[in-house]
Amino acid sequence: MTDQKVAKIEVKRELCIGAASCVIAAGTVFELDSENKAILKRAGCKSDSGPISKAELEGASISDEDLLTAAQSCPTAAIYLYAEDGSQIYPQS
Repeated sequence: MTDQKVAKIEVKRELCIGAASCVIAAGTVFELDSENKAILKRAGCKSDSGPISKAELEGASISDEDLLTAAQSCPTAAIYLYAEDGSQIYPQS
């Protein structure tokens, strides 16, 4: 991983196939919704696909490395990670 910190996370619903590998890798952050699509668990709010800041996550204490592992586990690269400056960390564009 680069030296950039993860600031925002997004699940691209149109890419998600419901494999749930992200849920296995980071169940404190991801869950599947009623359409079997991955969504982000928001602290104190309704979960959705984002983008949301890492601080808004129910599992906000998750490490950037664990978020990257979850994103990399997705077979369709539906999980996008962004740095504070808005640049895309993963998948690499």
